[in-house]
Amino acid sequence: MPANLPPEYFEVEKRFREAQSIQEKIALLEELISTVPKHKGTDKLRAELRRRLSKLRQESEKRKKSGRGDLYSVEKEGAAQIVLVGLPNSGKSSLLATLTNARPVIASYPMSTVMPMPGMMPFEDIQFQIVDLPPIGNSSTDGWVSSIIRGSNLMLVVIDLSDAPEIQAELILEQLQKWKIIPGKPLILVANKADLDPEEGGLKALREAFKDRYPVVSVSTTKKTGLEELKRMVFEHSGIIRVYTKEPGNKPDLTVPFILPKGATVLDLASLIHKDFVRNLKYACIWGSSKFPGQRVQKDYPLQDRDIVELHVR
Repeated sequence: MPANLPPEYFEVEKRFREAQSIQEKIALLEELISTVPKHKGTDKLRAELRRRLSKLRQESEKRKKSGRGDLYSVEKEGAAQIVLVGLPNSGKSSLLATLTNARPVIASYPMSTVMPMPGMMPFEDIQFQIVDLPPIGNSSTDGWVSSIIRGSNLMLVVIDLSDAPEIQAELILEQLQKWKIIPGKPLILVANKADLDPEEGGLKALREAFKDRYPVVSVSTTKKTGLEELKRMVFEHSGIIRVYTKEPGNKPDLTVPFILPKGATVLDLASLIHKDFVRNLKYACIWGSSKFPGQRVQKDYPLQDRDIVELHVR
């Protein structure tokens, strides 16, 4: 075992050994690889971990093709995968139905959601996948629920404003800490059922309790309020940017953006388009975040949301 591995490595390794489903193992192995520092002493370890990851992914694909795929997993679609997390009767299913094209079971009794339910939420020129999950705190589902949460891009923790919202939030966050999902994973506290909190006492208590820790947005699926603000916050906390391309001498294609993680560079965009672009890329011209329109930049230039990029190759 190479020296100088961080404590995070051993924590994630322990969770990986305890994982049950293939999807959970894949998510944890990806996290494990990210904790390994890059130097000569870790080359063999990183190669071995990548080999194991490749083997797990192949096994996952074989199961899907043979019809033995994990029923409790959701294949990612759209710009990012966002999960709804909450206690029974918090209104997660109503929120999913309001934001997306999905038609979940919506009932007044608890635990009406028993399987993961995905839907697509449009935002400007992209779509996010929103996944409703069974309420946390149920030993029969918590294993695969935590796996899906861990593999997602962002959590929406849905809180019922009419019932001690700050206590609900603490209970959920405590469970997420036990699963070692937080700290480290982005989340938004969605203060739901704002129509049942007309004096905003619950909202004020929630914001006061978490004002320095997590963003809070107030919504009502009944009154259709706060939904656009929620969509904007989802985009801002999803960790992605949109980038458009243009060919020299032509107008940019603004219909379908490339989706990249925040911090991505011109070279990252080139690798997403075609492997030959990486090898033959000379420079790029940028419209948007550049100092002036069409500024010539190098391969390591960090891109920003809505940048337009013109790649020049040999």
